[in-house]
Amino acid sequence: MHKMEAPLLDSGNSIEGLFESDDWQYVFDNRFAQRFIRNWLAQHFIPIWLVRLFIRKRRLEFDPLFNSKAPIQFCTLCHPILFSDRIVGLSELRNVREDCHLCNLISRTAELYNGDRQDVKITRTGSALTIGPSRHRILRLCSDRGSLVKSNNETQISFPVLPAVEGSLRFSLLRAWLRWCDKHSGCKSNNHQHSNKSKEGLPTRLLYVGNPDSFGYNPDFLKLVPGSEIGAATYVALSHCWGASDKVPPYCTTEGNISDRQVKLSIADLPLTFRDAVKVARGLKVQYLWIDSLCIMQGEGGDWKEESKRMEDVYASAYCTIAATRAVDSNAGFLKRDIRSEYVCIQDDLGQPVYVCTCPADFDEEVERALLNNRAWVMQERFLSRRTIHFGANQMYWECGEGVYCEDLTQLKSSHGKTKHFKLNPKFPNLLFNSGFSNTMYFLQSFLVDYSNRGLSKKTDRVVALSWLAACIARALGCYESFGIFEFYLHRNLLWRRSGPMERIKYEPSEVPSWSWMTYTGGIEFMDDLYGKLDVFNNLKLSEGDQKALVTNVWEFQNCYLREETKLGAARRQILESCGMEIGWIMYDVEGEEDFRQRQSVVVGRTRQGDGPESNGLDNREYHILLVRQRRENKYERVGIGMVQQGYLLRQQLEVRIL
Repeated sequence: MHKMEAPLLDSGNSIEGLFESDDWQYVFDNRFAQRFIRNWLAQHFIPIWLVRLFIRKRRLEFDPLFNSKAPIQFCTLCHPILFSDRIVGLSELRNVREDCHLCNLISRTAELYNGDRQDVKITRTGSALTIGPSRHRILRLCSDRGSLVKSNNETQISFPVLPAVEGSLRFSLLRAWLRWCDKHSGCKSNNHQHSNKSKEGLPTRLLYVGNPDSFGYNPDFLKLVPGSEIGAATYVALSHCWGASDKVPPYCTTEGNISDRQVKLSIADLPLTFRDAVKVARGLKVQYLWIDSLCIMQGEGGDWKEESKRMEDVYASAYCTIAATRAVDSNAGFLKRDIRSEYVCIQDDLGQPVYVCTCPADFDEEVERALLNNRAWVMQERFLSRRTIHFGANQMYWECGEGVYCEDLTQLKSSHGKTKHFKLNPKFPNLLFNSGFSNTMYFLQSFLVDYSNRGLSKKTDRVVALSWLAACIARALGCYESFGIFEFYLHRNLLWRRSGPMERIKYEPSEVPSWSWMTYTGGIEFMDDLYGKLDVFNNLKLSEGDQKALVTNVWEFQNCYLREETKLGAARRQILESCGMEIGWIMYDVEGEEDFRQRQSVVVGRTRQGDGPESNGLDNREYHILLVRQRRENKYERVGIGMVQQGYLLRQQLEVRIL
């Protein structure tokens, strides 16, 4: 077994305009913005001297890079919010909102985020206006003169109006992100990247979207080609929601139409989400695209069972992944926006234009909480992709090892050792090995909790939809993984409990072991490892010859009983001493399957003597236990979890198997 050591953490640098909320650090990279804007102007033959002249004459018309809207006058109330450290209450803005355009915009926007209708405080944080103690960003501040003047790093260089959804500026930004990312040694390759010389990791089939510079190019048609024939070319992969359907959709590739599609496939026959993906691939100047329902034969005679084993390589080897995050199904599309931004133009104390704009980037809302990222299969796709373009409801987001770049040019970074850091880092999952025991444990717990709460069209996919990613993590840690339980953290992984209703899944042909949360539908959570001082019992281990079995000792309750009554809505059952004093609790894995005659348990660990702020050094140790029931001789199954004080368990049977 490898030894886990604490990581060496970078102390980090001081960054102008930085604050941390929910593990995101909001920063901006004005050097990137300046280079991008200058290059875009040069590509469109717009000389800088003409830009200067048009700005002076207030006649510049080519939004969204620059804007001709004249600055407004603002009052003595909103000026200090923008250009000093003053904090203003929403009630103050309401009193003057009709007389000042900027106060009006700030107060109207703040009301949208103020669900409690309280007098919340508004302040400037970095290059944004934020609300309340959590400092949620409600308005962004930007300058559009990045190509003309040296940035002072106090105001972000960005677009007052976001780029047109299918305009050249938007696709230019995507290509700029790719070029920028290609320069990072970590993002340029990862542990799963394929070698085109050996053809390892390449998908069996890919969609050829065409090369505009080639003879006979027809933008209305695609075709399926063998992945082994793409040579040194790259491909992009689509991550998307299929939508609800009991039958194979007509746009899918099947045994009956694959021969025709190897000759040509009309774009008009594809749903909008797929057509949008083709536009993005072409906009990135990538000639090959992988879409599961088109590149894998579906239905009877299909090869899904064989191809599903290659998913790890498909996403890990892709040049990048296109995530149709805003699309609820294959017909919805993802390039359009749900909003139109609003802004006002003002002048700072140096007379430079500054824009106060609505709809700041919100990665957690648009991406993390989107329907796509609530699907179980997508979790593997995202972790295994070395970089992803998320098309959210309002903005698009670039995600790679350097962080998240937003369409409004805001950048998000995450701290070392945090869950988001592991998601972003291209060295995942090998990164876990040197991240320290506790960081890795807490990541694995949050990772498993996240997955358990995600949706599946087929309940029985609960095991396979995590299998590739779980195998990668286990290899990185140098341990076994069995049904969502990692051997290196066996005891703590076993201490899961339901966070809501659970229902047993009927797996065929074989069952999942009862000690795994994959036996059931529904979300889980883990028992607290109080103060990191849980002593685990080493006689509990995975069977060497059977990964579905735990080998351990069984204990029996003594001098106590389980209270049958419970408080309304309570999931726990009290364990009471014979005199009626509470000494512990039990939670059954499936509500309604309680059997109060059960008295057997497995001890997973024990808290150390004197742990806790109120212990006063007393011997108040507690056992962390799994409640079990006997199936047949020497064989048991898990039915619940709990805690009980030391002194109320008696070891009964040695070397039994928990199945």
